[in-house]
Amino acid sequence: MTIQRSRGALVWALAGVIVALFAGAVSVRADIKIGFIDSDRIFAEYPKTREAQESFNREVQELSKTAKEKKTEIDELQRKLDQQGPMLSEAKKDEQNREIQRKSSEYETFVQTNWGPGGRISKLNEEYLKPIVDRVHAIVAEFGTEEGYSLILDAADGNVVFGDKALDLSVRVLLALCQEDEGTRRTTPRTNQRTGTNQNTGNQGQQ
Repeated sequence: MTIQRSRGALVWALAGVIVALFAGAVSVRADIKIGFIDSDRIFAEYPKTREAQESFNREVQELSKTAKEKKTEIDELQRKLDQQGPMLSEAKKDEQNREIQRKSSEYETFVQTNWGPGGRISKLNEEYLKPIVDRVHAIVAEFGTEEGYSLILDAADGNVVFGDKALDLSVRVLLALCQEDEGTRRTTPRTNQRTGTNQNTGNQGQQ
């Protein structure tokens, strides 16, 4: 079973800029800086995603094994009842039918609890992927804030029909994730491309 990501777009926008766009503020449009990521690519190439998939699969396989054992037990009881039915009293057949029904009900509850909407599988999926999703969100937000982006879209959600590869931040996000894992990532002063000033030097005059 493949671990699935929710399809919420990784979109980070400055509300004032968006309002201005819809209002037709041409002067603001000239200052807009847009980028995009491909989260499908990020999740496919990031090693921790594969580790999460393997852990997820192990738990799902264990649940699947239990479900199969429950179903096999029910099938075996039904097979025995079919074979021995002619030799059993009505009371004994009723007793065995009730046992089969009880176990069938338990089996259906087990399947629904684990594979149904909001079940254990869904929660496992979120448990293993949410930390990675949150880190991607944080890195994208950091890029947006530090580098003056007005909008960063996610191509995987169909928000980008065409985009210049120079605007694609996917590789940078992947690199940032790996550097965080290695403990080598450092945030460095970046130049605001709108003003030409260093964004991390605002307090130097006070030192």
